[in-house]
Amino acid sequence: MKFKITLDRSSSIPLNRQLYDGLTRLILSGVLKPGDKIPSTRDWAIELDVSRPTITACLEQLAQEGYIETRPGSGSYVSSEIKQDGAARTSKSARFALSDFGRFVSKIPQPPTAESEPAISFYCWKPALDQFPLAEWARIIGRQARTEDVTMLDTSVDPQGSEDLRKALSGLVKRFRGVNCDPCQVVVVNGLNQGLDLVARLHLSSESIAVVEDPGFTPAAFKACGAKLSAVSVDQKGLRVDKLPGATAGKDDRRIDLAYVTPAHQFPTGGVMPLSRRLAFLDWAREHDVLVLEDDYDSEYQAAGKPIPALMSLDTDERVVYLGTLNQLMFPSLALGYLIVPLHLVPLYQSARELAGAQLSPHMQAAVADFINEGHLDRHVKRLRSLYGERRQALVDELQKRFGSTVTIGPDTSGVFILVRFNSRFDQDELIARAAKVGVGLMSTNQFYLRKPVANEFIMGFGNLDESLIRKGVRKLVTAFK
Repeated sequence: MKFKITLDRSSSIPLNRQLYDGLTRLILSGVLKPGDKIPSTRDWAIELDVSRPTITACLEQLAQEGYIETRPGSGSYVSSEIKQDGAARTSKSARFALSDFGRFVSKIPQPPTAESEPAISFYCWKPALDQFPLAEWARIIGRQARTEDVTMLDTSVDPQGSEDLRKALSGLVKRFRGVNCDPCQVVVVNGLNQGLDLVARLHLSSESIAVVEDPGFTPAAFKACGAKLSAVSVDQKGLRVDKLPGATAGKDDRRIDLAYVTPAHQFPTGGVMPLSRRLAFLDWAREHDVLVLEDDYDSEYQAAGKPIPALMSLDTDERVVYLGTLNQLMFPSLALGYLIVPLHLVPLYQSARELAGAQLSPHMQAAVADFINEGHLDRHVKRLRSLYGERRQALVDELQKRFGSTVTIGPDTSGVFILVRFNSRFDQDELIARAAKVGVGLMSTNQFYLRKPVANEFIMGFGNLDESLIRKGVRKLVTAFK
């Protein structure tokens, strides 16, 4: 018989491996069926123009793995134990049942890859990476890598993270966010999503109700736990306390287990919750016995004055869990986040964190602690606060200059993004496509609404764009939107 196997003699893959791959494909696809005879090594060598030892090595491997069987005095055959109809098996796409979480995840838009990202991207997740003090970081990393302490080669002993790192983080949130906490309350996690997942697994179930902001980031972990979501609207001052379940006397007596909020810089609208509303929200949480999860994303970058203290700094009855990351303060690929939990929840979270997986390597934990303790992070944030203020203003000024009354800009006093609405004859998909054609990336807010989204509304990040690119990007949008 003729084998439909092509050999590439210029490839770095050995010929016997290429033969093996080709023959297994023929068997698994059903072209060669159980009981079919394999040609002799002599005939096969002539047909494929290879040496007999090459054929022999291939057949020995196939026999060892059960693809073929040898019959004394007769030769080699496709194994009779292979009973499946390979052709039918491989011609169909798999159809697996999806859970509620699976269906939720399947609808999440795929983020752009690095290769497909436009030249000027107004995406909100990118900080000013070119401003990071790489020389200092490299020196610290090098010092930790050269340590002769063999305990660094083991996994982290403390499931909450190293004590040095937790001390450094507790000092950081005290300076930046006004939160007084003991290092034992800090739980180091592998990024924002692991923190959200940990909280969700501990406090939510299929019988739970979780309050979320609308629009807002809806953690996939909430869906994974089967929790029902109670969407509460926001305005330019953040979550509307008057719209919370049970906020109005005689209405809505449902049991709420968790409220997830972004009070320092609401995502994606950019609103900052004032003190009076924060206190009213905490009163509501106390009255209804609700655990509060405070996500403090990019809150350190206030345009003027000191950043607004965290909600946790006002918590007097230990019901707020604080979630922070170093994505915007340092760099996203570090993937380091942290929870600060009430003292009475520390043992619970310690056990849960141990089950959630390994900590960052001890070397990396020690390096981050040194980076904070030596003052590099504070100096970096101070520089970025000023830089982001300039870039934020440049974006606002250019949008107003180029679009005039056809653009509406949301709160622009903090963070690394602003909310922008365009009054256009095109819908949002057309605007995104037109922007992409001129090399500009835009991100719609549609995916962050649980109810009806706002037309032509976008999050415009500026962290990774200098002022010249910001102005160039806006000018390109004017041309694209005509």
